[in-house]
Amino acid sequence: MIDLQPLPMAEAQQFWRDKLPLSPGQFARLGDEAKTRAFAVSGIAKGDELTTVMQAIQKAIDKGTTLNDFKKDCASIFEKRGWTGERAWRIDNIFRTNIQTAYSVGRYRQMMEVADVRPFWQYSAVNDSRTRPTHAALNGKVYPFDHPFWRTWYPPNGFRCRCGVVTLSASEMQRDGLTAETDDPTGKLIEPIDPRTGYKMPARLLMPDQGFANNPGETVWGGIVDAADRPGNWKALPGLKTSGDYRRKALNNVRPGDIADLDEAALLPSGKGDAFYKAEFLKLYGEEKVVKDVLGEPVIMSLRSFMVDKAPGAKELWKFNKLGHGASIPLMEDMLLTPYEVWLTPQKNEAGQIRLAKKYIGFWKTADKERIGGLSIYEVVDGIFQGVTNFTPLKGKKAMPDIDYLEIQRVGVLLYGKGR
Repeated sequence: MIDLQPLPMAEAQQFWRDKLPLSPGQFARLGDEAKTRAFAVSGIAKGDELTTVMQAIQKAIDKGTTLNDFKKDCASIFEKRGWTGERAWRIDNIFRTNIQTAYSVGRYRQMMEVADVRPFWQYSAVNDSRTRPTHAALNGKVYPFDHPFWRTWYPPNGFRCRCGVVTLSASEMQRDGLTAETDDPTGKLIEPIDPRTGYKMPARLLMPDQGFANNPGETVWGGIVDAADRPGNWKALPGLKTSGDYRRKALNNVRPGDIADLDEAALLPSGKGDAFYKAEFLKLYGEEKVVKDVLGEPVIMSLRSFMVDKAPGAKELWKFNKLGHGASIPLMEDMLLTPYEVWLTPQKNEAGQIRLAKKYIGFWKTADKERIGGLSIYEVVDGIFQGVTNFTPLKGKKAMPDIDYLEIQRVGVLLYGKGR
């Protein structure tokens, strides 16, 4: 007899594993799309307790554990905050909303992989007494998989939303007498039916619940199947807070006394060959080294980070001489431990994917420690060092070069800042 066991959804597992834990305040400063890539719980600070909650949800995704198991795993945390009795709804909300989001994100990837043979998607609401009237109004509606409707209405569309999406082939559409919609009803007035009474309710705008008017699957995987498997042209999302919003000094006004005591003498000479820089990295860090940064969070410094194509088995093409990557190798660890600032910057590529990049801004001083000798911006994504851009002052001048470029990198959520 064959014992069939349900398999966990690998895409949902990976999505949750890549979540970035944040404090409630940091999370609140992100836009709705960027929040898909992060995790926070109101009333729980970033730290061991938040990690415990995240791991309990990961366990549920990996092993299929239940809400009751989740409550047991985090019992001391929830009891400490009084989330019992009538307030236990908060626990249910945390569990169900995040599990449903992970499932929907994984399901989106699977549906996109078969979109060529099952190009129609049908909205499926549970349609019981707990179904929200605006969600019930969409039940059964069919749109092509690439219709703008799904950018707004791909589930979940609210806290504890139980809606889903069903894929259909052209033959199934014909068999069931279904027709694909063309008009997007989003934002239009409707008179929904009360699922409990069957009577019409007062007119309202057809919109998802606040904070859910985006497609979490597209923010993770992109609008095309292979988007997650190849590098993208990542750009900061518009409308982010800047250094001015945090009342930080302009970089050309930063004094040597405000920065870490790093010496330009530690830099390697520029213009050397790939073999030279590769040997220097291996001498200092080995193939890979994990460093806990100034925030106490692990960052993987890997030799592969300096490859043009970081995919396993890719041809060894290095970028040590691009923008001073190789020259700053001896300062890498110090820059992560003693930066001037750390920014969390939500970025988006042409496929529609969202990622959260940490940018570490660090300075080094001239040998006499009287002037700024240069500046680096390190980028870290999913805890892995991605690249570095180095700048040195123009010869004979105190101003930093291309200051406008440097300033526009200081956007997002300020996670750490030294001085002002």
